Amino acid sequence: MTSTIRELATQILALCTHLEQTCNEADIPPPSLSADTRSSFWSNSEIEATRSTAIGLLEELTVLIQGPQEFLHEFVASHWDHGALYAFLHSQLLEYIASSGRASIEDLESQSGIPADKLVRILGLLRCRRIVDEPEKGVYTLTAVSEELVKDSDSRACLEFQYVLPAR
Repeated sequence: MTSTIRELATQILALCTHLEQTCNEADIPPPSLSADTRSSFWSNSEIEATRSTAIGLLEELTVLIQGPQEFLHEFVASHWDHGALYAFLHSQLLEYIASSGRASIEDLESQSGIPADKLVRILGLLRCRRIVDEPEKGVYTLTAVSEELVKDSDSRACLEFQYVLPAR
């Protein structure tokens, strides 16, 4: 049965309200993707089922609102995002930004040898996915997502393994 926008939104709101109440009662800090943010929200088993259900409904709502054309475009665009992440990880720019806290596009170009115009496109895709932030034009910082890649080398290795560039 296909749900309407209102039905999905109502279900999502109810689940998010429940998540917020559960987090308040269990003293779980709210999630944030800002740098230096820590929360057990993403790993707490008490709220895992509610989170998963809300995510599924959000995906259904997204497809319903986007329509078939935009859904298909987003489906294909994810490969660009994966390529951008791979290039970012492979170029050691993650470590560079982590060590300096913030870096200008000029610093990143000098560090990586990747032309600035290409870096802007790569970092733009990563910014859209909240992997990096651009607090001011041409200056990049990490987010909670990219900080996870810095501290969890196993996750990073898994990501790099899953997106291996084909040999030429």
